[in-house]
Amino acid sequence: MKFQRLRGTHDIFGKDAGLFCFAEAAARNVFGNFGFQEMRTPVLEEKNLFTHALGTETDVVQKEMYEFQDRSKTFVAMRPEGTAGIVRAYIENELDKAQGLAKLFYIGSMFRSERPQAGRLRQFHQIGVEILGSSSPLADFEAIFSLCCFLDSVGVSDFHLKLNNLGSFEERGVFKEALKKYFEPKKSKLCEDCRRRLEKNVFRVLDCKVETCRVVIKNSPALSGVLGEDSRGHYERVKEFLGFMGIAFSE
Repeated sequence: MKFQRLRGTHDIFGKDAGLFCFAEAAARNVFGNFGFQEMRTPVLEEKNLFTHALGTETDVVQKEMYEFQDRSKTFVAMRPEGTAGIVRAYIENELDKAQGLAKLFYIGSMFRSERPQAGRLRQFHQIGVEILGSSSPLADFEAIFSLCCFLDSVGVSDFHLKLNNLGSFEERGVFKEALKKYFEPKKSKLCEDCRRRLEKNVFRVLDCKVETCRVVIKNSPALSGVLGEDSRGHYERVKEFLGFMGIAFSE
């Protein structure tokens, strides 16, 4: 009997294995110079970790997670992204109490049960950084700057940095209500999925690719309209730091 690898997965060997080693070594070198420590979290986590972190109405949770019930009747999932596990480990291991500020990076495989196609794999690999325990704009800047330095170190020169400002939890709540108020009278012009999203998670409407929905979304309220002075000031400081270091970006 002959077995073949699953579509959307790769065997990594030869030159490609060398490139993986090169990228991982560069990450450990660059992030280590910035004072980041490597954290390795399990591939398997409780499913609820991701539903809580990503939201039950996201495509990742609804359509893309590899999930199953194990012998202990616990619902588990193969990690679809790295941040949720890092935050869980930070809290569970009481790093918030032991050291407060934690500068961490991760390297590992992620899994999503997507339809295999160009640029989308069932098993893919991510390198990322997280700074936990600080609300300073310097922390945001350092995370972005360290990632830019990593890309430079592996010879990636044509990347483009795009910035966004999500504001505070309270401001996103105000934005949520503004979106509902805007979309509700136009519900009949939205696709079936977006009508459901309007009730479950209105932010997901903004991601819709259906052309009729894009027309409605075009004139929807912007988050920038509800941001307070602190959030705007934080964002401006991040942009100032990036400009000082000569890092180009768009918004």
